[in-house]
Amino acid sequence: MKKLLTTLMLIMSGMFFSQCNSQNFRSLNADDFEKAIQSPDIIVLDSRTAQEYADGHIRNAVNIDVKNADFEQKAVESLDKTKTIAVYCRSGRRSKIAAAILSKNGFTVIELDCGITCWASAGKEVVK
Repeated sequence: MKKLLTTLMLIMSGMFFSQCNSQNFRSLNADDFEKAIQSPDIIVLDSRTAQEYADGHIRNAVNIDVKNADFEQKAVESLDKTKTIAVYCRSGRRSKIAAAILSKNGFTVIELDCGITCWASAGKEVVK
């Protein structure tokens, strides 16, 4: 009986945590992200700080800092839900947070998995 209870607890906790970590967005490598953002139905979103954005960003990207308390409100008010949001940050960590928030609010989202660091390392264009 004790083994059964322990097994059930492990299964239930595994199901809970797998649901918590499920993504409602696609993470893309630099090449696939570059192809995707060629579409006019894509809005490129830089989720880094304003200073990081000024230091260099992907062409035509809009900047909304995911660390700001009003990120969700700004994003919902300023981004077009009829377009796919292509979000990135420096390394991929903040963009995953931003992507989850945007997905929760009904946006279709793709995310640059390794951030602008990998983008630049792959020889992709960075503008100031």
